[in-house]
Amino acid sequence: MYEIVIITAYYEGWWLFEEWRDDVTESFIFNDYPTMKIKYDEIYQLLQDKYTSVKIGKYHIPAFFNCCEIQYCEDCDDDVQIYHSLIALENDTILEMK
Repeated sequence: MYEIVIITAYYEGWWLFEEWRDDVTESFIFNDYPTMKIKYDEIYQLLQDKYTSVKIGKYHIPAFFNCCEIQYCEDCDDDVQIYHSLIALENDTILEMK
């Protein structure tokens, strides 16, 4: 089984945290890699068109953002940048998409 998830979080280093699934905003399930890859590329392009900047992190996972998209973080007691990451998984294992 293949899955694509979109995560919205106030840190681009989300992959360092075990509870990263708590930040999933959308999820898509696929039975085969080719179909998943087509959808992944489509979503990647949509995110690239919508956001002005991107950071590439561990596993080549993109974290898209607009510099002006900030939110107040009570735990941090500060304004923080919001990131939107796109992740592909195979049987709950992160796939490195290039």
